[in-house]
Amino acid sequence: MCILCDSFKKSELTIVEAWSNYSEMADTMEPEHAREVYMMLIKSLTEGGPKRILSRPSMEKISKR
Repeated sequence: MCILCDSFKKSELTIVEAWSNYSEMADTMEPEHAREVYMMLIKSLTEGGPKRILSRPSMEKISKR
């Protein structure tokens, strides 16, 4: 699993941060994986709503890194 997928699924990135990272990484990904990541982010936007967009990782999660 790529670092973007892993970090996003662990809620270590907001959707805004994930989109930013995706835009920087997409052209280096395999086309199929780039599409999977794109769809994951779109799905998160449609299912998570504003709470998912604005949520930040908890300090507890950050300190465990």
